[in-house]
Amino acid sequence: MNTGYLIQKVLRALVTLALVVTFIFIVLRVTGDPVSAMLPDDTDPAIIEQMREDWGLNQPLWKQYVDYWAGIARGDLGTSFLDGRPATAKILERIPKTLQLTITSFAFMLLVGAPAGIIAALSRNRWPDRTIMTISVSGFSLPNFFLGILLILVFSVWLRLLPSASSGDLKSMIMPVFTLGTAGAGVIARFVRSSLLEVLGKQYVRAAIARGMPLHQVVLRVALPNAAIPTITIVGFMIGTLIAGSIVTETIFSWPGVGRLLITSVTARDLAVVQAGVMMIAATMIVANLLVDLAYFVIDPRIRFGSSGERQ
Repeated sequence: MNTGYLIQKVLRALVTLALVVTFIFIVLRVTGDPVSAMLPDDTDPAIIEQMREDWGLNQPLWKQYVDYWAGIARGDLGTSFLDGRPATAKILERIPKTLQLTITSFAFMLLVGAPAGIIAALSRNRWPDRTIMTISVSGFSLPNFFLGILLILVFSVWLRLLPSASSGDLKSMIMPVFTLGTAGAGVIARFVRSSLLEVLGKQYVRAAIARGMPLHQVVLRVALPNAAIPTITIVGFMIGTLIAGSIVTETIFSWPGVGRLLITSVTARDLAVVQAGVMMIAATMIVANLLVDLAYFVIDPRIRFGSSGERQ
């Protein structure tokens, strides 16, 4: 069993997360004083200095950095400058709404993109293939903000069928999920098509067809399992795309999730909340990619037993 592969991937994920935390910490502090940005220009300098002292911003940068890591070790990601609440609590109360949106969008991506790619591959160079690929290219070419605004204009303003800013019922999820999942569905459709076509051209697939195995069994039993490994890679990347895209989508539709909180916190220079939000988003993306690597480990025996074909 190639346990070195697992150890390497876990260590790489931890180092990546540490680098992200360090980068965000430094960038947020070298881009300006958050206290001066939050208070009016005519605020008494003594008040500004007192607030900087209360929040530890008058300490040297290295001291702030060490204190921040010490807080992480205790599970303390800081306190919001705006309302004095723990940054972790503000993030955690928004996570359920973000998960609701991203998980539903991920299911939409898979349920639409994968079957579309299979149909396109089995109808190569015929009208279903051309139609699906045209829609796929259009789907991942449209930016999230443009598609979201277009949907609001058509279905909320003109037709008055769907709410433009709500999160209370199923109807309120239709436009955000479509906005967030359309690009990913297009990418998955194209990737599944190309992977499946490559596998269908292999000699062992042709041999299965020559032996009289029905086409649907060839696709389900032979072709799709062998096309799964490269498809898993792109699905892992799509998870990161969903998380990044949710920030824009939640802002457009006033969805009360982590992405919208992050935007308002950046605008207000609320350092603790921004740091906690970015760290949690980065951790989610890193874990998603780690799970992809573990899926490779489970699916591909060359990786599991450390052969020369190991994926790096």
